[in-house]
Amino acid sequence: MEDLSLNLSKNEFSKPRKVLLWVLASLFALGGVWDLYLKLIKHDNSSNIGLTVILFAISGFIFFIAGLASAKRKDHYFKVDKDHISYRYGLILARQHSHSWSEIKRIIMRYKERKAILVLENGKQETINLNWVKRANSTTILKHIYYLSKKLNIPVTRL
Repeated sequence: MEDLSLNLSKNEFSKPRKVLLWVLASLFALGGVWDLYLKLIKHDNSSNIGLTVILFAISGFIFFIAGLASAKRKDHYFKVDKDHISYRYGLILARQHSHSWSEIKRIIMRYKERKAILVLENGKQETINLNWVKRANSTTILKHIYYLSKKLNIPVTRL
């Protein structure tokens, strides 16, 4: 089986989606400011302060999502070869993980889940969570891990 190397950095939000998120967040924030203006300056008692809090909460949540979508994620990859498994991913603090095949005692894969649990020689467990990757890529990664572990005589438990 050949080596697998996937670049996962190219799967980001498109520019129109990012703009749409920022505009939507701004509209909710402006709605909250307008409601505050009516309540505090115009003394209009028809508006409820709870509505203002809800509008600012929604805009804050959408601003958070838009910020995560706009942040540049560089160097996200997944690589499986005959020597080791190495990958780097994460939303906020991306960390690089690398496991040599010689330090893996066994692998646990659950049926219909996009996760693999690596049981290491020192007793620790490392979970490879591929739910954030496209289904085609995660299936390819799991197949490569499965077939290479069989080739290297590492027991694989399918649950």
